[in-house]
Amino acid sequence: MILRLPYAHGCITADLRGLRCQELRPAAPRHALSVAALVEAALDRPAAGPALAALARGKQRVTVLVPDATRKASLPVVLPLVLGRLAEAGVGLDAVTVLVACGTHPPAGEQDLAALVGPLPAGVRVLQHDARDESALVRVGTLASGEPVRLHRAAVEADLLVAVSSVQHHYFVGFGGGPKMVFPGVAGYREIQANHGKVIDLASDPPRRHPRCEPGVVEGNPVAEEVLATARLCPPGFALLLVAGADGAPAWAAGGPLDAVFPQACEKVREWFEVEAGPFRRVVVSAGGFPTDHTLIQAHKALDAACRFAAPDAEVLFVAACDGGAGSPAMEPFLSDPRAAAIVARLAEDYVQYGHTTLRLVEKTARFRVLAKTELQRELAERLGMRPEPDVEAVLDRWRDEDPELPVGLIAGPPVYPRRRG
Repeated sequence: MILRLPYAHGCITADLRGLRCQELRPAAPRHALSVAALVEAALDRPAAGPALAALARGKQRVTVLVPDATRKASLPVVLPLVLGRLAEAGVGLDAVTVLVACGTHPPAGEQDLAALVGPLPAGVRVLQHDARDESALVRVGTLASGEPVRLHRAAVEADLLVAVSSVQHHYFVGFGGGPKMVFPGVAGYREIQANHGKVIDLASDPPRRHPRCEPGVVEGNPVAEEVLATARLCPPGFALLLVAGADGAPAWAAGGPLDAVFPQACEKVREWFEVEAGPFRRVVVSAGGFPTDHTLIQAHKALDAACRFAAPDAEVLFVAACDGGAGSPAMEPFLSDPRAAAIVARLAEDYVQYGHTTLRLVEKTARFRVLAKTELQRELAERLGMRPEPDVEAVLDRWRDEDPELPVGLIAGPPVYPRRRG
């Protein structure tokens, strides 16, 4: 078997001949209906409630929430269809705002933003959410902790809020997309940290990661449950949810009220992206190429998925460019002292979400031998417990020499997860 592993804007060829390999693939279709056909059906024949065009009639201000570049939602195809339904309802283009739900991610540059949303008609305003811009935030309620919840005024003050997102597993919120477009997508920085801080179980002595903050888990997950509850403070009137197929393009779509369609999307993700396999003592995983392997923060998610199929003594060959570095200055204090106990103690005192990312990473490098084909600085990779490997073929040659019969688990496409029971 010869595989092309996505890496940055290209691929790395991996010659796996002579090894016993099992590729872990989603059950999702590789070639579904066209994206346009899927989206048009979801807009015009929603799973619940009226079609988008009917819902938009008489509305004076419409905001369309869209994900940033770290989430693939085929926006250059999807947005013209959404805007077309709004125009059909009599909504003027100058009454439409496209709001990019960046959460705490940095805004895109002009060229990257244009590539993200595609060509838009004149008059449509495009904004990028900045969680630290206090002037753009409006209070809508409080978290269970009493922390005020503020959301971007373009979402709160719209007569109709439309949310477009892809839904996929999330390594501690259960699922990405859906309600996360509202919270944390367009929320204030403080409340985002307060919510994500629930991933640390302070009731435990010593504090630990909460055991229900896992992919595919919503019930009993304190972060996910609060995300759902908070999104209902400013619910999208129409949510267009997409689930990717095996080739990364949307292969399923549904529209309607968020509470009606989000559970359907989650079930489709479970059906397509949870598999029975492993455990393996050897695993190869690609983080998917740009943009999902551009930073360590994003690339780590593929490693997290792969390690769930790994035996305790496994070697995991992690192919992720990370040519954008760690991904956030907020991660730096944790990178300087990446001991798990020190990170947990620091997070228990003052939660920073990318500190939690660092924790998840060093937990894996402590349990598994992570061999990294990466552009990260060698010293940083080693400090985090990874072993930089500039030559993928050299690793595969060693595996052939040591034991060619030892099974190898491969994730060369979209991340998949072990099937959950109950």
